[in-house]
Amino acid sequence: MFDVVSSQPDMKVTRSPVIRTSLKEFRLARGLSQLQLARKVGLSRQSLCGLESGRVVPGTDVALRLALVLGCRIESLFFLNNSPEPLEATMAAPPSALELTGPRVSLAEINGQWIAHPIDPRRSESFSQAADGLVIPGPQRRGRARTVRIDPLADLETLRRRLVVMGCAPALGMLAARLGQEPAGIHISWVQGSSMAALEALGRGEVHVAGLHLCDEATHEFNLPFVRRALPGRAMLFVNFASWEQGIIVRAGNPLGIRGVEDVVHRKIRLIQREPGAGANKLLEQALRAKKVSLGAVRGSGSVALGHMEVAQAIAMGAADAGIAIRSAAAAFGLGFIPLAVERFDLVIPRTLATDPRIERLVDTLGSRTFRRELDTVGGYITHESGHQVGETRSG
Repeated sequence: MFDVVSSQPDMKVTRSPVIRTSLKEFRLARGLSQLQLARKVGLSRQSLCGLESGRVVPGTDVALRLALVLGCRIESLFFLNNSPEPLEATMAAPPSALELTGPRVSLAEINGQWIAHPIDPRRSESFSQAADGLVIPGPQRRGRARTVRIDPLADLETLRRRLVVMGCAPALGMLAARLGQEPAGIHISWVQGSSMAALEALGRGEVHVAGLHLCDEATHEFNLPFVRRALPGRAMLFVNFASWEQGIIVRAGNPLGIRGVEDVVHRKIRLIQREPGAGANKLLEQALRAKKVSLGAVRGSGSVALGHMEVAQAIAMGAADAGIAIRSAAAAFGLGFIPLAVERFDLVIPRTLATDPRIERLVDTLGSRTFRRELDTVGGYITHESGHQVGETRSG
């Protein structure tokens, strides 16, 4: 038995149980008690309790007043029961503490648990990405990783088959698109993040695969030493995505005459910074130490780029004079490039996923002639090892 609550107390009609509500979550998110909200919309506390429990549905006037007081749309408060039930998920830590978060998330099931990755509204590409769900407002657990309630917007079975890869390589988007175009498409969610952010997310079980380009200064070995330290005793496979040239991007024509890292300490040169944990930062620090130059002497541009393309974009727009990123980003904006190092960008994959059909298809596509030919045309990538296993760490 479902009743309709209207502003006229004697007006009640029976309805079928087809309406669900998130009224309680919105009320708690606004810091209101049941009595406070009931008074604001002219209802009794008992009537509001019935609405929140789903035993009654509101009349149009009550629904309008509730939406007005809570600052949301009516359909956010009351919706048809044929929608997927809300689910609990762990909200992944943003790839950078500098990133903003909002209600839109991408979803995937990892190790039997739903993981929600916030869609950063600052990134222009976020507007071409359909959200898999919306965070339902309400009290959240403290800490970076926390349990949230999600209102799904996509088919859950499709989301369960999704593969989540975090990394900073812009070409990961190309790989995801190519896999999604295949007849038996593999759906990949590419989360942009620095190498250290990706490694930490892999350790927390928030992604299936992490992309790294970190060079150990002591051994000059790529990626393996960092995984051994961060994930001791975990068996991981290292599959090469590509190698690339990383260096200093400068304005077209290099009007400031920058020749190397020692020149970026010049007081007139504004260097755009990368987010903490980026491989670009480690390369800059190592190059400056080799020249016996202090990192503190570098004059920042006052802004932080969250990826290689954002570095190039800032320089092209005149917001910075130089920055550390890959050659392909410089080429995309017609900028100058001073090489500093050739780095190996690897995909780190838990050995437990080695026989997962999604991983097998990803590796096959990565090593395919078709994908390598396309990547070669971008410029700055070296693809002769793409799709090859280049290392592993063992359990125990």
